[in-house]
Amino acid sequence: MSNTPPLQDAQRIYLKKESFYKRNFLTLMGESFFFAFSLTLFSPENVLPVYVASLSDKSVYIALISALYYGISYSATVFSCVIGVNAKSPKWISVAICFLQRVGFFLIYLSTYLVSGNVQLALVTFFISLALYATSSGMSNPLFAQMVGTSIHRNVGTFYGAYNMIGSCSGVIASLVLTQCMAKYSFPYSLRYVFLLGLIAALIATVVVSVGVKEVTDDRVCEKIRLRDIFPIGAQILKENKGFRNYTIIKILVGAAEFAIPYYIITASSLENTPAGFVGIMSTIYLISKMVGSLVLGRLADRFGAIMVLRCSCICGAAAAFLAAFASDYRISYIMYGLLSVAVNGIMMSSSIACVSYSKNVRTPVYMATVGLLCAPMYVITSFCGAALASWFSYTALFLLALTVYAVCALLSFRLKDRP
Repeated sequence: MSNTPPLQDAQRIYLKKESFYKRNFLTLMGESFFFAFSLTLFSPENVLPVYVASLSDKSVYIALISALYYGISYSATVFSCVIGVNAKSPKWISVAICFLQRVGFFLIYLSTYLVSGNVQLALVTFFISLALYATSSGMSNPLFAQMVGTSIHRNVGTFYGAYNMIGSCSGVIASLVLTQCMAKYSFPYSLRYVFLLGLIAALIATVVVSVGVKEVTDDRVCEKIRLRDIFPIGAQILKENKGFRNYTIIKILVGAAEFAIPYYIITASSLENTPAGFVGIMSTIYLISKMVGSLVLGRLADRFGAIMVLRCSCICGAAAAFLAAFASDYRISYIMYGLLSVAVNGIMMSSSIACVSYSKNVRTPVYMATVGLLCAPMYVITSFCGAALASWFSYTALFLLALTVYAVCALLSFRLKDRP
């Protein structure tokens, strides 16, 4: 039995984590580059809605993208929660689940081969693939956050800011590729090549993490919890952790605005005199804005907490919704899409930052699952309500509703403040 005093043992573990800090940081930056390249080409905010709109003009299919992606991905967090908390190695369990996400990418790529023969079959295949993509994406998010907790032991907000900045740089490159493919090739060949490149980049990202990350699990305590334990544990966390509870309340309400995300690119694309490769140009603007916003929001998170990130994101979201509702010139949509990028990315960043920081690397997947399960119903309900609004009125009604929700959440963030 070791006679090492607890304080000395804690110092040894800290120094061990510190010795791998730079390697892990750089490795995860590399993973960000390749994975963000892939996500840009499989984006549920712009690329996938354009793909579905090319197959059908029914607004319910656009709504189904949001309902499936956000509803399933948030709900699926509960399954990875049990796996993650019980796992001794957050790295390898994260790699295994992330690989399933690549299967979803592969099936979306295969759906493009069905377009010329049977459009309805292509749509069915696409949505089945999207469901698998969303499930694995939802399961991977808590596990990735847990891996970050064991690999990046300090300055988590700055890490996520840099992670998203590198991802945005890669996304700009991917959007340039998207622009060229959309301008050079006709549908469906354009998106077929886009999806193939995205699949390859995602597989490279998996290899980078497998080889590069060195996790330190000396102080990790594994728990043997079951699926039925998640709900009472989550309720206990919400009851005892006031900061996390305040964040979760606002995050749930924000979900009532994010149902409109797929409609921004479709509305912008329908404006007069849009140039060739407009979707790729918009994607580039989206990612440049994401890159700049990530650095700023990451710094704000380290100093003021996750709720401040959420507040800034809601303000940008409200401004984007206002421009989307009233813009008549396609050039205004560039500003609109830049603001939307900061909003969407900030809300996503805030969730990871909140769960890692509030959990203090204890039961982190449970925190992610709690947020996900509470947000999922809002995304599903508002997605179909949004489709109904689009059918009965117009897209303008969607954006005005989103504007109202963003404004309410921004004001609520002043009431439910975070501790610096």
